Amino acid sequence: MNGFYPLPSEEEGILYARYLVGRVPPSGVLQRWAEARILLFDSPPDAADAALLSFVSRHAWSLGPLEAACAWLRPQSEMRRRLLVMAALLEAAPEGADDFLPRQTDLLTVPKLALLGLAAGVRTLAGFLLWPLVGRERS
Repeated sequence: MNGFYPLPSEEEGILYARYLVGRVPPSGVLQRWAEARILLFDSPPDAADAALLSFVSRHAWSLGPLEAACAWLRPQSEMRRRLLVMAALLEAAPEGADDFLPRQTDLLTVPKLALLGLAAGVRTLAGFLLWPLVGRERS
């Protein structure tokens, strides 16, 4: 196994699941995550991705803002690919499917969407401000 894993498999899986759905994933998802991580992320990442993964592993709170910034600055980053794999595992798990299914709408749907959009903008701005700190990891 040659991959770059700044966190043990279970800790990394929990970090990504909490970011995506707000809770610890079922043990079956963590087991599939461990297997997928070995199969899909066996090659060491480039220096920029290694710095990003290291930073997030030490500062879990930064995952949201940095992921939002990556959508603009490094859309193919290893962190985003790992998050996508975790999202797929959560969505495929019977216990997690409800998190990804549409919910009923009501009159507050549009204002809720507007607030979510505003929050995403703030999170992205925070990620842009954090970005130089991640760059220092490579130095």
